[in-house]
This record gives sequence, structure tokens and C-alpha cells, in this order.
Amino acid sequence: MPDPAATLLSELGVRPGLWVNGGWQEGGGGGTTVRNPATGAEIAAFRLAGAGDFRVAIDGAQAAFTAWRREPGAARGDLLKRAAALLLQRRRGVAELLTLEQGKPLSQALGEVDYAASFFQWFGEEARRPHGRLQPHPQRGREYRVRQVPAGVAGLVTPWNFPLAQGAKKIAAALAAGCTAVWKPSELTPLVALALGSVLREAGLPEGALQVLPAPGPLAGEALTADPRVRVLSLTGSTPTGRTLLKESARHLPRLSLELGGNAPFVILPDADLDEVAQDLVKLKLLCSGQVCVTANRVFVPASLESALIARLLPLWRALKVGNGLAEGVDVGPLIHAKACERVRGLVEEALGLGAELVCENRTHEGDPSLGGGSFFAPVILGGVRDDMPLVRDEIFGPVLPLLSYTDLSDAVSRANATAAGLAAYVYGTDLSLANAVAEELEAGIVGVNEWRPLRAEIPFGGTKTSGQGWEGGEEGLREFCELKVIATPSPSLRPAAGASGTRPPGGT
Repeated sequence: MPDPAATLLSELGVRPGLWVNGGWQEGGGGGTTVRNPATGAEIAAFRLAGAGDFRVAIDGAQAAFTAWRREPGAARGDLLKRAAALLLQRRRGVAELLTLEQGKPLSQALGEVDYAASFFQWFGEEARRPHGRLQPHPQRGREYRVRQVPAGVAGLVTPWNFPLAQGAKKIAAALAAGCTAVWKPSELTPLVALALGSVLREAGLPEGALQVLPAPGPLAGEALTADPRVRVLSLTGSTPTGRTLLKESARHLPRLSLELGGNAPFVILPDADLDEVAQDLVKLKLLCSGQVCVTANRVFVPASLESALIARLLPLWRALKVGNGLAEGVDVGPLIHAKACERVRGLVEEALGLGAELVCENRTHEGDPSLGGGSFFAPVILGGVRDDMPLVRDEIFGPVLPLLSYTDLSDAVSRANATAAGLAAYVYGTDLSLANAVAEELEAGIVGVNEWRPLRAEIPFGGTKTSGQGWEGGEEGLREFCELKVIATPSPSLRPAAGASGTRPPGGT
């Protein structure tokens, strides 16, 4: 009987390995096995990239940059929009592959494919728009041309939780700007990244303009920061990883874009619609099983409303189906691996030991023998959570909903801001003047007011404090891959040609 995973890879034109200079090749690094986190079953085994592979890839990207940067913006944009269309044509197969290796429910994987395609569409349009200006010169007869020019080869590092979308937003912006890219996807979810390489090849991307090298993080970080030809480094990852990359990149001072960890507060105002809150909170908290840097990590609820909120959360939480993301009706998939389960379990048990209360737990995955090898953590709601618990101080990255009560709104906002992270935040209330005032006070790069997923290709996304620097999406996302260049030049004027007898304007008689 054919292996379903192998059949899917074949249909998508993917060979496990590396995508270098427009073709597949075997890596020179250590071996890896990609497993389905819902079952533990092997999907593919291959060799990761080694240091030598990165040198070859950067060589190829640098060679391709010379021609790619000179392509008209309209031509680059048309290619990116073709890639968006091709990705949507393969939507179902790509989503199934994404669920196989990452674990999220198929409905969420389909949404991620759409989200990824939106970045190719958006930056395909942005590539056509001029990014520069003429600036008056203080001296007569001269002017300044201020231009944004492609910075060079870009090194891209992305995580396993949104392996397609995180890659798409960086790749689309880099290529639209005229850069070429060396992409290091997570070695835990490399196959969907390789599928994207195949899509871009079919869209017409020149050889070497995108290199895809699954590799261990430390090896890739060293390779990308040690080569002076890598002029942009864009990372989505943990804050400790961002600090390491920042330190190592000091050797050659490339442009840096760092989207790092979060600890998002979800502030429920006293006049909030609790039915809306409960519905959105469950969707937000259990997207990708809580393995999202912008998820609600700390839910602040008025003490007078906590019981009413719990009453609305309980039926929603109990109705969730936990299981294999490819199975019908599954709402919550596994965590990425067993170590992730151990970490989240430790945080929950520690909180319970410090006085938190277990409000609800969903174990609907238990009893299914096909999931015995999977890395599942039962989604839980915790009450009586305090600010001093590690569960609150750290990013949970799991399906845990902690409730923190408050009696004074100003105090709740202060507590919400009492974190080193500042990536996302949420405010829910019916008095929009009050909700927007609270949103203004929250120290975060993006705030959703009565909106649980305020992320789109059209808007910039980034964090404050230790959540990073730089922006992705919007017109700002393209600028991360550009350098400014100023040209001081004589301004054009009408002058008689050498030997001309008159100064008639063009078209004069």
C-alpha cells in the first residue's frame, strides 16, 4: 500500500533535502527524521544542511542578486502574484502536508495557506509602487534623489509553529525589494518550506534567488552571521535566540529584523460582551494549540465577572475535540513534541502547587490508540492565577488559559504592562472610547480591540521591548530589506543642443 505522506510529497513536487540553486540536493550535515506529532509516525528522513551547504547557497544567492535587483519592480511583482495563485491552486495538498508535520487541525492549516498567499499577493503589488522621492536642494539647479535600494542577500530564519506563513511574509518582502534569500526553516517542519521552493520555481523565480536549507539553529546562525555578503538577517523566534543573533551579527552589522517572544495580555473590561469574549478567547487561545507568540497568555477579568465568564467558557471548552489534525471535526491538535508537553505540564503543575485552581480540562484525545505516540497536552482553564507565578511571567506556548482577576482597571493595565515582552495585546469592551483608551496605554506592537486575530498582510506587525525590532507586513515590511541611497545631481532643464540656433520648446513651430 502506498505511503500517504510519500504520495503527497510526490504530488507537491517535494524531495526531502535541500533546495539550492534551483534544484534538490542532499545535505552535508547530520541526519534528521520528520515525524507526525499526532502519532509519532515517521514522515521523512534526510540529511540537514552543513556549513559547506550554506557557503554554496550564499554563493548562489549573491550571483543571482546581480540580475534580480535589476528586474523591474513590476516583473518581480508579477512573479510573486503568480506564486500566490499557484499556492492557492495547491491549497489542499499543502495544508495536508502542513498538518502532517506540524499537527495543527486541517482547517487551521488551510487558513495558514491562505494567509501565506496573501503576502505574495500584497508584496507583489508593493513591488510595483515607487519607493523614493525627490528632495529639493538648497543650491539652484540641483536636486536630491532619495531611493530605497535592495540591501543584498537576506538570511531568513523561521520557526515551526507557522512554517509556511512565516516564511512567506519574509520571502515575499525580500524578493519584492529586489533581494535574494537564504531561508533556514525549522528542522522540525522542513517539508512545507521545501514545497514553497517548488511553487516559486514554477512561478519563474531564477535559480539561486531563493535557497531553502533546513538546518540546526546554531549552525545556521553561525553561517549567516559569519558571511559579510548576508546584508539582512530576519528572524522569527525566541527572545534568547534573538539576543544571540544580535550579538553574533555585530561582526558585519547587517540590517536586523527580529520578531521574538510575547506575553500578551487579554484585558476584559467591565462592560464587555462575555459571549463574544468567550467565543473569541477560545479561538485565540487554542489556535495552533496555544503555540503562538501573539496568543492570550494572561487573561485579566473583573472579579465580579469571573464566574459569569467561566460559565460561558465551560461548554465551549468541553465541546472541543482534541486529536489528529487530519481527522474530521478536530479543533485542537498536539504540541510539536514530547519536550514541549513536559515544559507546559511543569508550568501548570507549578501553578497548581502555588494555589491556582483547575477549572476545566479536556481529555477527548485519550482512548484513541492511534494517538498513543503523539505529543498531546490536555487543554486546561486555570483560575486563581497570580502575577508572581512562572506561568504568568513566562510565555506558556501551550493550550492553557489562565484567569487573573482585577478590581481596578488602572491596576489591571499596569499589571498587563509589567512584562519584558511587548508583542501583542487585546482589549474587549462595548464602550469603544474606553477600550481604545486602554489600547493606547498597553505597551505592545499591535493591539486587537474586540478582535482576536488583528494580523493581515496589509498592516505592519512587530513588537516593543524584548519582543524584537523591525516590522513585517504592510509597506514597512518591504523597507526592512532595503537600504537608503541618496544621489545629489543637477536637476533637468531645457538647454539648446550644441550648435542649435534657437531655444524653441519641444513641439514649437
